[in-house]
This record gives sequence, C-alpha cells and structure tokens, in this order.
Amino acid sequence: MKMLFTFLTLFLFHAGICKSPNVDVIGLKCEYLSNPTAVESQHPALSWQLASANHGKGQSAYHLIVASSTALLAQNKGDYWDSKIVHSSNSTQIIYQGKPLTSRKKLYWKVMVWDEKNQPSNWSSSALWSMGLLQASDWKAGWIGSLADPYPDSAVTYPAPFFRKNFAIKKKLKRATVYVCGLGFYELSINGKKIGDQVLAPAVTNYDRRPLKKLLYPYDDQSTQRVLYNTFDVTGNILQKQNAIGILLGNGWYNQRDRTVEGTMWYDVPKLIFQLELQYADGTTEMICSDKSWKTTTGPLLKDGIFTGEKYDARLELGDWNKPGYHDSQWKPAIMMKPPAGALHPQLAPFDKVVRSLKPAFDGKLNDSVYVYHLDETVAGWAAIKVNGAGGSRVKIRYISEEGEDYGQQDSYVLKGGPTETWEPRFTWHAFRKIEVTSGQVPFDAESITIKDVHTNVQPNGSFECSNPLFNKIYAAYLKTQKANLHGSLSSDCPHRERLGYTGDGQVAMESAVLTFNMPQFYRKWFNDMDDARNKKTGFVTHTAPFGGGGGGPAWGSAYVIMPWLYFNYYGDTQLLKQHYDGMKQWVEYLQTRTDENGLISHEEPKGWCLGDWCTPDRIQLPEPLVNTAYFYHVADLMSKVAQVLGKPEDVAKFETIAQQIKTNFNKAWYNPSTQTYWQGRQGADVLTLAFGLVPKENYDAVFNSLLNHLQKLNYHFDTGILGTPLLLKVLSENNRDDIAYKLMDQKTAPGFGYLLNDKNSTLWESWNGSGSHTHPMFGSVVEWFYSAIGGIKPDESHPGLQHFIIAPKPEGGLTYCKSAYNSLYGQIRSEWKKNKNGNLEVLIEIPANATATFVLPDHKTKLADVSGKSVLTKKWNDKYAVELGSGVYRFEM
Repeated sequence: MKMLFTFLTLFLFHAGICKSPNVDVIGLKCEYLSNPTAVESQHPALSWQLASANHGKGQSAYHLIVASSTALLAQNKGDYWDSKIVHSSNSTQIIYQGKPLTSRKKLYWKVMVWDEKNQPSNWSSSALWSMGLLQASDWKAGWIGSLADPYPDSAVTYPAPFFRKNFAIKKKLKRATVYVCGLGFYELSINGKKIGDQVLAPAVTNYDRRPLKKLLYPYDDQSTQRVLYNTFDVTGNILQKQNAIGILLGNGWYNQRDRTVEGTMWYDVPKLIFQLELQYADGTTEMICSDKSWKTTTGPLLKDGIFTGEKYDARLELGDWNKPGYHDSQWKPAIMMKPPAGALHPQLAPFDKVVRSLKPAFDGKLNDSVYVYHLDETVAGWAAIKVNGAGGSRVKIRYISEEGEDYGQQDSYVLKGGPTETWEPRFTWHAFRKIEVTSGQVPFDAESITIKDVHTNVQPNGSFECSNPLFNKIYAAYLKTQKANLHGSLSSDCPHRERLGYTGDGQVAMESAVLTFNMPQFYRKWFNDMDDARNKKTGFVTHTAPFGGGGGGPAWGSAYVIMPWLYFNYYGDTQLLKQHYDGMKQWVEYLQTRTDENGLISHEEPKGWCLGDWCTPDRIQLPEPLVNTAYFYHVADLMSKVAQVLGKPEDVAKFETIAQQIKTNFNKAWYNPSTQTYWQGRQGADVLTLAFGLVPKENYDAVFNSLLNHLQKLNYHFDTGILGTPLLLKVLSENNRDDIAYKLMDQKTAPGFGYLLNDKNSTLWESWNGSGSHTHPMFGSVVEWFYSAIGGIKPDESHPGLQHFIIAPKPEGGLTYCKSAYNSLYGQIRSEWKKNKNGNLEVLIEIPANATATFVLPDHKTKLADVSGKSVLTKKWNDKYAVELGSGVYRFEM
C-alpha cells in the first residue's frame, strides 16, 4: 500500500510538471508576512493564494515542504517538514508541524495544490522565513545608556545621547545580522548610512515596571511587560576593513515627560541593546555587542518630546561621528543599565515610515518674521527645512491643526552657518494642516519647506467609490484621519492632543480599518498591548493600550473580546482566539463582579467613572448603566461563540447562562412596555438593544418601529455617539432599511457629516458640532456600512475567514454606481454595480480562487441574467433571492 501511495504521489508530481495547470500557487506568507526575518512562534501560520483565469476554481488538497536549504527544497526534500498530501481546501492558517525551530534558523518552503478536479498545480515559487532570538540566553549584549537619571521624579529630560562603536572585519563575510532595540526610539547607522527606512522605532509597548503617580483614572497596575526589537540584514553595509556603528536615542514613549494630564507615567532615561552577529565564509562567527566598551556623548539634539517636538542646535553637530576613523577620545564610556522588565520579542507589526513628501502652499509672510504655509489636508509628520543663514540664527516651526490649535507642537533649529543646511526631526510627530515659521534672520520661501507624511505603514487593502460626492468625501476623510492616527502599530484617539490607544475608539472603527488596510500583524500587536496592560488578578481591561491613562467604561474594556472576534471573522485565526481566550474570559468574569443588586453595571474600578456613549450631539443623557450592561451582555454572548469555536462546551453553557440572566435583568430595568422602547428610546437606547440581541423576539418589531419613529422625528439625523452610530447603521441594514441609513449618512445639516462638503475640513471630527479635535477616527466606523451595504461585501459568520462570503449590494438613495473591493486572505473580492440607460442594474462580482460567495439580489429582485441574456438560476434566501457562485469574475444584468 505504501509503495502504491508513493507511486501515485510521484505520478501526480510528474503530471503537474508535464501538464499546464489550471491554477497557480502565489502569495506565500508566513505569519501574514512575505519572507519575515524574525519569527517567534514555534508553530507559525503559513498561507498562500490560488490564481486562475477559470471559474469555480478551488483546492482539494495541498502538499507543503519546508527545508533548511534551497538545494534540498529544489529536490523536494522537506528535512524540516513534509506535510505529504493533505486533503483540504484550507489555504490559510496552515500551522507548521515540523521539527522544533531554533533561534536564527532560516527555512525555505513551497507548496503545490490539487484543484477541485484533483488536477495538480506546479510547485509554487519558494518563500522563506527566519527565526528570531527565541531564548533570553541568545542575547549576549547588555543594555547600555549615557547616564543614570539623577532626578527620576522630575519632568526634566536631557539632550539625546549618541553612541558609537568601532570594529574591524578581517575575514570574508558571509552574512551580518543586527538585532537592536533603543528605548524610546532609536536611529541606527553603520559606516554613516542609516539602516532601514523605518522611523519612530520600535513600536510602543508596555515596556517596563514604572511608578504611576497622580493618575486621572484609577489603575491597579498588575500588568505584564514586553519590549520589541528589530532585525536587519546588514551584510551589504559591512566593509572589509574598519567599521563604525552609530546609534542616536530619543525619549519616545519610554521617557515621555511632556504631557502629564493623565498622570506621570514615564519609565526611565533612554537605553539601548544591540547585537551584531557576523557569519564568516570559513564557518566561524563573531558578535559585536553593546557593553561598556561603547562610547557616548551628547550633541545637537537638545530636546525631543512626542508632544512638544524637538530643539536642535546645529552648532553642536558632531561631524562624521558614525563613520570609521572618527576621533572619539572626548566621548565617555557607556554605562550598563538596568534591563527593562519586559522580555524582548521581535517586532512583526509594521513600522512607522515616511510614506510621502508633500510641498505645502506658501502663503507668504504674516509679518516681518513669520512665514505661513498650508496643506490641502491634515497630515501627521513633520516639516523638513532647507535654509541658508548665519550661524546662531534661530528658526521656530509651529504646527497648527485644522481646528486652529497647536497643542504645543513646535520644533526649533539653530543654524551652524555656511552652506545650505537641511534638517528634519527624528523622534517626534505633529498633526497639522498649517505651519508658521518664525525666523527673523533667515529668509523662507516656497522651496524652504517639505512636509513628511508619517504613519504606521499599513498597506491599502480595500477601496470604495460611489456616485454620492458626500459619501466619497466621508471615505476620503476617514482614510486621512485613520492614517494620521496610526503610530507605533496602534490606533490613537487623536494624533496631537492625547495620542493614546483608546480601545473603545478602536473597537468601533475596527471593521472600517480591516476593510481598508492590511491589518493582521497590526492588530496582533495591539491585542498583545491590551493583554499586557490588563489586570491579571481581577481581569480589568484598561481603556488605553499600552496603558497611558484615560477613562471609558465597559465598552472600552470589551474591545478585548469584540476585536479578536472580528479578527477571527475576517482572518479565520483560531490561534489568536486561543492565545487570548483566558484574558477574554476573565474580562467577562470581572464584569460579573461589577454588578449592583439589580444586575446592572454602574462602575468599573473603585473611584472610576464611565462615559456611556461618548460624543452624542447633545449632552449625554443616556444612562451609563444601560450602556455598560448592554456591553456586558454583548461580550458574554460573544464569548459563548468563541468557546464554541474552540471546543469548550462547559464554557459555552456558562456564557449562555450569564447572557440570559443579563438579558432578564436588563429588560426588567430598562424596557418600557407602554412606549415599546428602552429607557426613553433616544441617544441609541433602542439601537444598542436591537444590535446586541437584548430585545425579546416578541417585542422586536415594536422596538424597531419605535426606533424608526424616533429617527423620523429627528428628520433623519444622528443622535448617537461613537458607540451607537455604527450600530444604528447595522440595525437598519439588518432590517432592510438601508434607505433610512442612507438618509442619515446623506444629511447635509448637523448633526451629520455635511461639514465635509466644506474644503476647510479634510478629516473627521471628534464631536458632531466641531468642538475638540478635528482628527478623530472613531466616527469613521460608518465606512464599514459603505462596504457592507452599498458595496455589499460582508463576511459570513458561519464561514470565518471569508472562504465563503456574502455579496448583497443595496443601490439606495438614487445612487447610480458603486465600486468596492477588499483583498481577503484568498485574494481580491470585488462588488461593482451601475444603473444603465435602460434603468437596469449591471453588476460585476469577483470571487478569488478557492473561495465562494452568495450573491443576494438587490431590491427584492427574483430573476437574474448574465450579460449575454442567459437566465441564471436563483434560490430563496431568507426573504430574498440569491445565487451561489464559485470563483471568477461574473457580470449580470437585472
């Protein structure tokens, strides 16, 4: 039997080579990344996509090989793992099951598949991944710094420290790899050349134990810590002679002492760890590690702060300090520093980068010494200057937001004199649309300023466009707002005033972000931040992650359940649910301890407070206990589903029982049978209950009709805050009232999004009336409705990961066309439609190979034809008609 199997396998391999396949295997990824350099998991997840010009293509089996060399891989020898033929349609979340993986190991892999007709593909092109440093003992380097903080309780910071180290290469080099972390931020160079195109690295985490004082919101710190390091192949940067390493450190979040509204929460003065591993052609190795032999000094960067910018005096520049041959006799030895409590982990989350350079409009001089520039949109980043002037001349750059506030954001530069000077900040970012340059002695003109747009470099992953100009402006404003708030692989509330990773803001806008950007590793990192920050004893989940203070309520902490569940629905990642299950479960158990005698939640931590539904148009009157308890029910209900996915029947029963009791208590407290509403039926009271399933079946229609009557009285304006707004659209769409949702979204008068029709507003406001920040992404949650309702692209919860999904477009409100697309793990999903001159609807649908979709006919249509006029068989689907489609591009008319 074994010989027969081997013969059949070889025959299939041969057939795949000799016959032109109907499907190609492309897009190989490990841990959602192409050829990652520092994987930590012993069982990384592998994935690939299929490409075919034919319809209905799927995968019936795969064969995956992992080898320790390209030579073995070419011979189809998987010395680390040979999966053999696995009969499965799965092409994502394939968990490595081979030999144990060790630090630094580089592995090569490829895959072939069999299609739905059992026809083999060719082997894919090879891909690779490298393991990071898996054990603490792999680190031979020590943490070094420039000084021990003499005043740890003071808000004073010190000039940025510079570090350097010389070393020589005397043998032929095969490979050189750097592992580095600098807290808060670092910039690394070798032989005068910057390594990597990242900025503001590494990504922020809960680095260390720290004294927390004067906290605005109470927090019992029972957190865990982690520090992220970065890995670079620097083989091409090493010279076959003398070499020099240069590192400059910034304060970043590790030593953030400028803003203390939420409390004093800094860790320590800057420090670094660096390990360069050299592999020579003769098989020997060498390490260059950070230790007391390194030299350090200070120089021109006198101050750097995330909130307040940089002060730089070019007269103090150090020359070629990061190149070989530099005389550093006046530098002092580095000192060994106490390591942070957080263990070192590789950063797989995307880096912050300068994503584009912009030329601002030059508005001329405001007076004798102030020059003004502006952009057409708000960005986060900084200004790079190019100037000529006498040494000692001073330039101050003030960054002004769209709402006219500078929030203390400014940089200053002192010229050294001589030829043209160029400068830009390194360790801060600002959010602005306008800048004022104060320079009494140095002239500025249109060529003096270039704006650098900086954010976490998440790649575009979806698109939306329709015939409604306001909707397109909302979508564009969301893109700008969200990108401006992506720093350190977390989504902040605003990019200037607070810059904190508020979890409530993050959970409401998550689906919009997932549909628009490539977010798997971004959210994995942020979920780890939430896990680190939470109280491991009580289960309390903080309102910001990494913890930076700030209030919220259960809707904020519940992000730790809601967001992993959404992640699972889009990416099908059970490993993530397993990783965070205990913490998610403990959150629900924590909420059980917060209830009063009526089973309602009025508060979380002692002396804490809850915001309820934040930023309603009028003063918030919706009772906080109603919002809190609704979310208590929601997460208990979701946890029963998570437990079901993970095969935990006892927990399924437990969470179902909890949810049922909450539902009983909630309805007893808040349902008004005479008005058929909850509470007063406004500010989202009925929305939350309908969205989360708190309304008994026999009352559902009455409550929904009460909601419709309420919206009519408001002349179809929002009266909801950040929590209720996306849920309102969801409830309307689920009940086939997207016509009402369209009216809400299309409102030109306040409260609504009509302010975006004025070009002076390029980003989304914090509040409906324009008070506060004008760069808050939380109301960008409505973008999900563009994709799921107008475009019609929706996950199928019964098939997580989008191997099967739903296309159900809603051509509402006189729209004449829509183009929407989303790149799933299987490939591109497209839903486009337009109304032709005959009044018919033309629809284009694209389904990636190895996926299927249910196309639900819009407008209660029952018949469908392809573009040739041939009828397509439909079936009853709920109260509509639908057709099941395999992969491919389809064009219909109806």
